Amino acid sequence: MIRKMTGRVGARGLAVLAAAPLLGVAPAAHADGPGPSGGKAHHGHKSGQGKGHGHAKPHKAPVKQKKPARSVRLHTSGPGRTVVPGRTYDWPFAVTAKGPGKAGRAVFRATLPKSLEFVSGRRDCASSGWTVECDLGPVRAGETVAGMIRAKVSRSAKPDEALRIPATVTWRKKRAAADFPVARVARTADLAVSRTAPATARAGTAIPYEMKIRNRGPATAENVFVHASGPVRLLAGNAACIPEDTGFVCGVGALRPGETRTLRFRVMPAGNVRAGKVLRYRSRVTSSTMDLNPGNNAASMRTRLTAAKAPSKKSPAKKSPSKKAGSKQHHAKHPAKKAHAKSPEPKRGSDR
Repeated sequence: MIRKMTGRVGARGLAVLAAAPLLGVAPAAHADGPGPSGGKAHHGHKSGQGKGHGHAKPHKAPVKQKKPARSVRLHTSGPGRTVVPGRTYDWPFAVTAKGPGKAGRAVFRATLPKSLEFVSGRRDCASSGWTVECDLGPVRAGETVAGMIRAKVSRSAKPDEALRIPATVTWRKKRAAADFPVARVARTADLAVSRTAPATARAGTAIPYEMKIRNRGPATAENVFVHASGPVRLLAGNAACIPEDTGFVCGVGALRPGETRTLRFRVMPAGNVRAGKVLRYRSRVTSSTMDLNPGNNAASMRTRLTAAKAPSKKSPAKKSPSKKAGSKQHHAKHPAKKAHAKSPEPKRGSDR
């Protein structure tokens, strides 16, 4: 009984299995579970291979943002292109700190040339030899601190000498370097005037003068002229001088350091400067080159006029006696001889 029922069920099962492919129904054994070879069954479509679907992109690891690096910058400026010996100038600078973190101590250093002498500074500056150091104190990130060093140009600085000042700054183990703008020593000279003038002169006569112009350096004095002004009239005799409305001007030319030029000229006082008065006029020397000491560029001429010498009266000259008058005087002194000469001799025959 039991065998018959088993056989029937088996026949139906076979019939169902046989009809399944015709109906398009996949066998249950292929839907899930291991296949005939013991492996896993493959799905009809792979995951993510449909139309409009690509491969899944792998997730990138989040990029860590880099912290801004610490840095420091140094800005410099100068007094100008040229500087004059003996004068004092300022050299400003500024320090800018950048980066995260707390404030850090900043230190500025500069090396001066031998032609500059440190005078003072802003931001706690001090010098040791030719090195200047300024303690800028704590500087925060993003902060700019300004400073300045003041120095004097030596009087012995050579003309056209280039003054170069290298500088550095340190902040939180960072360092920056920058040079100050180059400044050159100006070409300067020192002209000095000396004169020789007579203390007195007679009115109405020409007065001689002598003037010396010396250049004490340090550079050559270019386009040197002497200007004289006063109640005088220049007389001919010096080709380097020409008259002007109120005096005259003399061309000297160029004077090298240590060179001296001598001018000699003669002047006539104006008509209103008479005897008993003092003739005064002033001479001034100029140059296209800068003069460091203008106080010795001028000289004053002073000459007292005396009365003109009166012509001496000549006594009338005695006339010398003429020969005729002398002969008469001679005969007057010897009248006897004259009478004797005129008396005739007696005739010898008169006694008879």
